[in-house]
Amino acid sequence: MPFPKALMCATALVCGLPVIAQAQTPDAPASRQVIPYDQAFFSAFQVQSALDMVNRVPGFTLKNVDQVRGFAAAAGNVLIDGQRPTSKSDSLNDILNRIPAGTVERIDLIIGGAEGIDMQGQTQVVNIIRKASAKPTLTVIANARFLSNGWVKPTGRITYSRNAGDKTLELSATVFNSFDEEASPGDKTVYPTNGSPPRRTQILSEAGGKGVELNAIASHPLWGGKLTVNGKWTPDTYTGNYRFITDTTAVENLDYSEDLREGGFQYVRPLGKVFTLKLNGLSKYTHEEGDDLYISPSEETRFREDSVEKENIVSGQLIWTRSERLTYEVGLEKAYNSRDSDTGLTVNGVAVDLPASRVKVEEDRTEASFLATWRATPALSVETGLKYEWSTLSQTSERPDEKRFGYAKPKVQVTWSPKGPWQYLLRVERVLGQLDFDDFVSSIDLMDSTVKAGNVSLEPDKRWETELNASYRFWDKGALVLKYIHKDVSDVIDRVPIVAADGSVFDAKGNIGDGTAEEIGATLTLPMDRFRIPGGLLKFNGSVFLSEVTDPVTKEKRRLSRQTETDWLLEFSQDLPVRRTQWGFSVWNGYDEKVYRASEISYARGSAKLNLFAEYKPTPKLLWRVELNNLPGRVYDYDRVRYDGDRATGTVRALELTRNRSKPWLFIRVRKEL
Repeated sequence: MPFPKALMCATALVCGLPVIAQAQTPDAPASRQVIPYDQAFFSAFQVQSALDMVNRVPGFTLKNVDQVRGFAAAAGNVLIDGQRPTSKSDSLNDILNRIPAGTVERIDLIIGGAEGIDMQGQTQVVNIIRKASAKPTLTVIANARFLSNGWVKPTGRITYSRNAGDKTLELSATVFNSFDEEASPGDKTVYPTNGSPPRRTQILSEAGGKGVELNAIASHPLWGGKLTVNGKWTPDTYTGNYRFITDTTAVENLDYSEDLREGGFQYVRPLGKVFTLKLNGLSKYTHEEGDDLYISPSEETRFREDSVEKENIVSGQLIWTRSERLTYEVGLEKAYNSRDSDTGLTVNGVAVDLPASRVKVEEDRTEASFLATWRATPALSVETGLKYEWSTLSQTSERPDEKRFGYAKPKVQVTWSPKGPWQYLLRVERVLGQLDFDDFVSSIDLMDSTVKAGNVSLEPDKRWETELNASYRFWDKGALVLKYIHKDVSDVIDRVPIVAADGSVFDAKGNIGDGTAEEIGATLTLPMDRFRIPGGLLKFNGSVFLSEVTDPVTKEKRRLSRQTETDWLLEFSQDLPVRRTQWGFSVWNGYDEKVYRASEISYARGSAKLNLFAEYKPTPKLLWRVELNNLPGRVYDYDRVRYDGDRATGTVRALELTRNRSKPWLFIRVRKEL
């Protein structure tokens, strides 16, 4: 849809809503777009946390969203007591896992929108309504991963929570150990095209991380409203050790550390009977250090990086509930983001010049918004709005630059819920992409001798998104959701060649022009009771992805880099309340990605993955869980077709085939509420 046409449609709907709404009868019944699921619905399941409950909501898929612009849509598709989580770095899985199921009164599934609900840019959200109780809850979780190489990776968490209605407090501390499943033993074979014999390398690798995570969230009445504050601190490290064995042996040692700190607040206050004020603030600081050392009999290569990233956001919204069916919202958001990075590469003690090795990137952004929501009838609602963004993107490097942008982002969303099991949704929206400041800075993969240059000329991609969504609900616990999303993208971000000052050609992310992308997806929640499997539940979530862009090197049409063609997950579980047990399995199809670089094409594949689990709940507050993961053992492929020169004019000089084979591992967890 051309921009002027969509903008006129959005503006017309915004201006016309008051007139249309006033012509409706004032005593319309409640919207049919809110589907409540109370404790009685979840009683047939062995749920222990709010995460377990959300995963049982028919037709709903949890979305963790972090790479988004600003604060508004960063919380994904979950609300807690009508408010979005205040943290931007805390995953929804962790937030929900810290809420005991017994403290939840009900969960509302909201499709399209509802009165007093911030949809956060999503077509569906769940609102978790908690019980008010003066009694605190203390939850202890201990788990361990047992690996085939003898490693044991324990993790422990303790959470204190208290919800006394208008006063809440949650404290949690986690000590974690992790491992990198893809860093598994394997082999690499290089087949030169000049007739030389193949070169085979045995790869022995181990990698993992450890760290601490501290979280605090508190809310309290203040000046006639409610203030919620949060804080998070996560220091962690990652270590990788690799050996490459041919006629000789080379080693690579990678050490990485991260220090993440975040604080934020949210204040909500009614102003009279029809106005509500929302204020938000967030400050995030991340310091990363990396040291990658490669040593062979003839070479010693070291790559070091040191970066500091900051994000500061303040925003406010004023909501006017003009009637039960018409709501207006105006908002203003101010954000400052920066990343200051310093990288260095040495080969045998000699420094190598890299493009964009020392870069400071800053973004100063202001966004104004207007949103109108009209619940025309119990079956029909319309949400339309307009956001306008002013931003300045500057970078300090060997090529300092500053750019100013202005973007209008209209949106129209219509939800129709006729009588019967079907619901339909149409969304048309202009979306501005999120820049990753890492792409402005050079990096290197010593294992593959691949330098990825920084690109100081990056701009965010812009896209018109059209979404069609249809959902069908059946058998109380069943649902089928079908969706189709089309994107017309300008300034697509993909791989481009970058020429350094000395004439060397590197590969980097850059804007390559216009393109299109499509997603066709389905989500199925199928109760199995009618198939003589009492307590059984089958869930499927899958999508097919299509795209077309023009390759900047060959000028031919192709797919987007790193876009897998299909992505699906099949899950089965059976609750046996009499035996106080639950068991099940999940199958993920893996991934198959292709990246088009300046002088090579690389392929990354991960085979299908099967997990089995069983749970035993001897008491309502004690749960044991055992998992067998990664069955029968995944294979990771990383292949490269390398050219002598660029892909358009050069010839293939070598094929590289790398296979890493991971093994199954055992997971045991115990969860106890005190």
